Amino acid sequence: MSTVHTVLGEIDPGLLGATYCHEHLLTQPGEHLTKGSDDTVLDDLDKSAAEMELFRQAGGRAIVELSASEYGRDAAGLATLSERTGVHVIAATGHIMEGYWRGVVDVGAMSDTELVDEMIRDLTVGFPEAPHVKAGVIKVGTSKDAVHPDEERMLRAAAIAQRETGAPISTHTTAGTIPTEQVRIFEDAGADLDHVIIGHQDRRLSWDDHLAVVKSGCYIGYDCISKEHYEPEAQRIAFTRRMIDEGFGDRVCLSGDIARRSYLTSYGGGPGFTYILWRFVPWLWQEGVSREATDRLLVDNPARLFTWSSR
Repeated sequence: MSTVHTVLGEIDPGLLGATYCHEHLLTQPGEHLTKGSDDTVLDDLDKSAAEMELFRQAGGRAIVELSASEYGRDAAGLATLSERTGVHVIAATGHIMEGYWRGVVDVGAMSDTELVDEMIRDLTVGFPEAPHVKAGVIKVGTSKDAVHPDEERMLRAAAIAQRETGAPISTHTTAGTIPTEQVRIFEDAGADLDHVIIGHQDRRLSWDDHLAVVKSGCYIGYDCISKEHYEPEAQRIAFTRRMIDEGFGDRVCLSGDIARRSYLTSYGGGPGFTYILWRFVPWLWQEGVSREATDRLLVDNPARLFTWSSR
């Protein structure tokens, strides 16, 4: 039977429940990203647990945590958080994009084989820093408006690791750009698009691009929900409803990617992990979207996407 791979082990997809597809719980980005601020540093286990408790009270049951090693992935800490809160957590292998790993992880010095082997090890054996914890998803991404050569190698390595293991792939698109180029590379590399999600597409609301993504067979991540400084929330609502109305509601997953202290209520910020469940989803209902349709976005779609395909 195919399963979802969490930091505490494999579970039946039917047990996953309401899932945020792209979040960060424990992070320590490189100094070139923090720039002297601690806003993007999430290093307090108790505060992360408190945020997850609020998420659980709102009806949430699972979080896909997409911090790569260059962003301070703490696999052991994620396992502890899952044990403490009862929230399922899926951890990531892979690397995000050149602007994130620059000066932190020398991806350029790694061969294609080493990139694949690293992913497969994390997925099937365990993380070097936490051998008792395995990855459940591959994370890769691209720069704004262009694909760095090492990013293309990462995408192709992800496709190979996916073919070897059956693991799903989740992507970062910088400012929501070039999603169709990611799809093209995955197609050329022989990836299983039915287990690929192209992320951050609600940072750039381009209907033609979004339609191309879902028509390819990939899932699309509307995973910057609540971030009005990127796109108006009313437009996210409109795009989500249009996806459903045009028959692609089974290809959309939701999340907030609220990886800053200023976004998290446990650190004194907001809107926190309850926003989607308590505000965004009811807004969809007010716009005529059925509860069955929103359950598909939060429960059914993530369960299919993050279930490893049989090999």
